[in-house]
Amino acid sequence: MRREDATEDLLAEPVVVYSKGQDGTPYFIDPLEDLGFKRLFSAEQNKDITITFLNHVLKGKREVVSLEFLKNEYPGETQEEGGVIIDIVCKDQIGAFFLVEMQKSWHQNFKERSLFYASRLITEQAPHGNRKEWAYSLKDVYVIALLEKFTINAGNKGKWLHDIALVNTDTGKVFNERLRFTYIELLSFKKTENQLETDLEKWIYALKNLKHLKQAPAAFTEPQLLQFCQAARYINLTKEEKNMISAKTKARWDYYYAIDGAKIMGREEGETRGAHQKAAQIAIKLKNKGVPFTEIQELTELSITEIKNL
Repeated sequence: MRREDATEDLLAEPVVVYSKGQDGTPYFIDPLEDLGFKRLFSAEQNKDITITFLNHVLKGKREVVSLEFLKNEYPGETQEEGGVIIDIVCKDQIGAFFLVEMQKSWHQNFKERSLFYASRLITEQAPHGNRKEWAYSLKDVYVIALLEKFTINAGNKGKWLHDIALVNTDTGKVFNERLRFTYIELLSFKKTENQLETDLEKWIYALKNLKHLKQAPAAFTEPQLLQFCQAARYINLTKEEKNMISAKTKARWDYYYAIDGAKIMGREEGETRGAHQKAAQIAIKLKNKGVPFTEIQELTELSITEIKNL
């Protein structure tokens, strides 16, 4: 997807459209928003949800029995070198690493960024001491990326799930099992509730559509999927979480009008400069409200360094 196409897509839907009750309260939060995604997949009380989802994505390649959530921020080796912040990082009972990333909008080098993130999890495995004894005995690294509003060129157009590995290009056989990438294109997932067949399809349907629903579909019978829906109930959020969603929604509208207004005026140079200034103003407001830098970055498209310096 071209950058201008992605921009138009974001402008077409500046905020999430929730299904709401008579009092205006949403039934469910959006699992694809940063707060919702991390609440559902990186909270200790929801670890069973994460384990079940990963097992469905892996489709029998391995079985995750238990998980440990790890740090998700990897600083640069020097002060000038930028660090890496990943949505969710965890490892299973035998030490395999899972990097789970939710990407809402188009990124010019998203596949390259996936490689870069994976490389950090690989190099982090090297011990500081006896490397000879270690002998490069690497643990598996799985990158699972959920893409909301764009697709990637993965060689099988029209498919919503892409399973990528290191392979011998002559034989098609897997060369090394230590590194795997799974890209899930929500934009390409078109199935309706009545068309859902596999457990994974039900999870993807929930991720994409839960915010529009009033209750969990009858097809959702798996305990962990029902737990996922219950955890996504807006009524179950804390006051602080509800305030964060409200602040982010207002900021998104402000950002939308700043960009859209500049486009209508037809001042391309002013659009870029004005939108950046507005993004900085919004970032300052969100910082003052205690919104995490990663969420501010997602909303404003400013870098972490820019946000820290505001």
